Amino acid sequence: MSLIVAKFGGISLADAESIKNTADIIRSNPSRRYVVMSSPGIRSGDEVRITDMFYLCHSRYANRENFTEMLDKIEARFRGIVQGLGISIDVHAYMSGLKKDLFLGRSQDYIVSRGEYFMGRIMAELLGWKFVDAAEVIFFNRDGTLNTEKTLASIMEVLSAVDHAVIPGFYGTVSGTNIKTFERGGGDMTGALIACALGADSFEKWSESTEIFSADPAIVKNPTIIRNITYEELRELTYMGINIVYDDIILLMERSGIPTSIRSIHHADDAGTLITNELLPDTKRDVAACIAGRRNYKVVHIRKSGMNKAVGIGQKVFGIFTSRNIPCEHYLSGIYQFSIIVKNPMFDLRRAEIINELHAAINPESIEVQKDLSLIAVVGQGMGTVKGIFAKVFNALAGADIKVRLILQGGDDLNILIGVYDEDFEVSVRALYEAMIVQ
Repeated sequence: MSLIVAKFGGISLADAESIKNTADIIRSNPSRRYVVMSSPGIRSGDEVRITDMFYLCHSRYANRENFTEMLDKIEARFRGIVQGLGISIDVHAYMSGLKKDLFLGRSQDYIVSRGEYFMGRIMAELLGWKFVDAAEVIFFNRDGTLNTEKTLASIMEVLSAVDHAVIPGFYGTVSGTNIKTFERGGGDMTGALIACALGADSFEKWSESTEIFSADPAIVKNPTIIRNITYEELRELTYMGINIVYDDIILLMERSGIPTSIRSIHHADDAGTLITNELLPDTKRDVAACIAGRRNYKVVHIRKSGMNKAVGIGQKVFGIFTSRNIPCEHYLSGIYQFSIIVKNPMFDLRRAEIINELHAAINPESIEVQKDLSLIAVVGQGMGTVKGIFAKVFNALAGADIKVRLILQGGDDLNILIGVYDEDFEVSVRALYEAMIVQ
């Protein structure tokens, strides 16, 4: 029998009804044998997340403020869930224990991880499955980095002896004692690690609406859903702000070769988007997979005669940005001009001193900072091998009366970057979508 590891986001666990729906999804496929739980999500737009409520509890206790009212709200929320599910869990006993933990000075990471912990207990009781605390299988080093080798070995040892298990996401332990939370995407990372350790056939990421679209629905009306995309392509889109899956998780899953399925709890019968190392044979595309972009870049244009013959110019320029921890996201060079593209807000704060240091270091003829630049990525496997690809891009933008400020292509044939003015961003995205995606 195939093995699926599934992770469910907070929206799919917001109340008793959504939890029942999630349990039905889990039971609908016998291959879903290991499931990872988030903390219950918000039920309405103005509601405070349970995780944030735990943060507030710890903060108020640390500041010697009254935290019991907030703790009572959390208890009421979990009590309502348990009663709605008709299961036997003493929520008050759990919350009383948590209050004692606060008085004993337990860490913030421990307190805020209890949302996932309680939710894991609830789902395990509802399904009749074994609950495995993430503290038993997820391990961090003392410097806060994930101890991947120990974690994978522990997951294999503990879970291979269990047919079905519920595991809370978001946290693990340092040296097996102190609770440590992930900085971001903790539930997804927990599920990905379990999938890799057990050699799963697939990893499913379930949430409210996580389809990967071929363009931003806020810009392009009814864009197509990408049914199959590679991990390499997704990395390019992540840089452009499409954070469906975080970079470190993409890299982990790509190395494992295990497919990741992006699924929506509202459309459980829809296959969603499948992320693989190689495109499936029946995947159909015209040219590109997706059009994505970001606004508010700046370009530092440095002009100096004979730059092409000078030694160490680039090293000096990059060193000035590096010393201030400002990433140079892209750069372009010519015979007499060197241009650096930046987005980090620290550049705006230290712009004057950077320009002064550039003048002192390389004595340029001029330095000009161009603002209000958008970068748009046309992403697709093997695009660089398509004849006439640049003509298609330029014709699309020319037809929309767009002035192209710059164009870049990497050596991996995955991505073409086009720079346009911010004011032309949305029109450019729509024009490129029509030319490169619509068949």
